[in-house]
Amino acid sequence: MKIQNLCLLSLFVAICTSHYTSAARFNFNNFDGSKLVFLRDAELGPTVDGTSLSGALSMTRDDIPFSYGQALYTDHIPFKPSNASSSLYSFQTSFTFSISPRRNTNPNPGHGLAFVIVPAVDSDVVAGKGFLGFLNRTNNGSPSNHVFAVEFDVFQDKDLGDINDNHVGIDINSVKSTVSEKAGYWVQTRTGSGKKGWEFNEIKLSSGDKYKAWIEFNNVTKSISVTIVPANLSKPKKPLIETQIDLSTVLFDKMFTGFAGSMGREVERHDIWTWRFENNAPKEPKPVQSD
Repeated sequence: MKIQNLCLLSLFVAICTSHYTSAARFNFNNFDGSKLVFLRDAELGPTVDGTSLSGALSMTRDDIPFSYGQALYTDHIPFKPSNASSSLYSFQTSFTFSISPRRNTNPNPGHGLAFVIVPAVDSDVVAGKGFLGFLNRTNNGSPSNHVFAVEFDVFQDKDLGDINDNHVGIDINSVKSTVSEKAGYWVQTRTGSGKKGWEFNEIKLSSGDKYKAWIEFNNVTKSISVTIVPANLSKPKKPLIETQIDLSTVLFDKMFTGFAGSMGREVERHDIWTWRFENNAPKEPKPVQSD
């Protein structure tokens, strides 16, 4: 009886002294390869001269024609409860990126990069060019993909519904965007009479400059917003894209998240420099192991 009581007491102490952890929050100020899985051509990016690492994630490689790849966070991320509930957790992510053509003579930039949420770490169901390294011609548009992405596209594939060669789009199971807008950001201004207004500043995604993007999903309003701005500026109050989309049938309870990108005929780098992600999933208890 004393041994049984001692075991129960040990269990009680272990529960009470448990600490809480969550895989739903992380922040990369630079990259060294830890907590990441690379698919296809994705790698830790080299410096321009190739002598050392740049601290970025690169989706494509200069020496591989029509290169494409993915870099994903190693752990599953919770996006909704595992009890078949249709209620998702709200989430937000921000990252700094650059798209840089390597040739100065008659550059033909392409194709772009995307933030992705995918059901599995699987390089066999993806292709390059306009499919941006996260879908392919066979599965594009299928509801069974369970893929959410925000693309930063620098090549106009008219067959895939691209509005131009410099746009941002929200993709649901397809690279044909549900909503897309030409790349840029809004600045609040005042008219001569003192009234507030908004002025749109277009940016060129493939300029080689660094840009910062925010992607936010609010489950209460079922809304997604996407904001982009030059990396040296503050986040604008007005997003580039704001739309209502129900992701409850798209996302599973646990998914993988990260980035994908693809290169066209000419050499172009697709680099991620910083990345932050968090959602409002409840923290799960992690029991403290007793000796």
